[in-house]
Amino acid sequence: MGKYIVHSTLRPAGTQVMNRTGSHSYIADEPIVARGTDAGPNPVQYLLGAVGSCMSVTARDIENDEANLTIKKFQVDVSGETTHYQDGSSKVTNIDIKITAETNLSPADHQFFLNEVVRKCTVHESLIGSIPMTINFV
Repeated sequence: MGKYIVHSTLRPAGTQVMNRTGSHSYIADEPIVARGTDAGPNPVQYLLGAVGSCMSVTARDIENDEANLTIKKFQVDVSGETTHYQDGSSKVTNIDIKITAETNLSPADHQFFLNEVVRKCTVHESLIGSIPMTINFV
């Protein structure tokens, strides 16, 4: 079991938020059209990046555990759509995930590997049931 802590502090400039976790710091912001300063990705972009990053890290973890697996290429492209409601709220209503991967595995083993990446990805598994997601393997 892991426990993660992120401290988020609103800065005085636009919608900038300084996030700190461990020895890392990163800014989240909104684009200028949304009254931000565009100093960093917005929170939805971080969410989508978390999906792609988690799948990529999971792929590497599987490769490290499997002596007969070599990943030649692994890329995840994630897009998302938001819906804005009349009461001023909004939410991510759809996520599309495209995984492009090349390995040294047979086609059947390659497909099994991709399915394992999706199954073992913590962020994907955490979002299942909350946000409809489409996954395409290239």
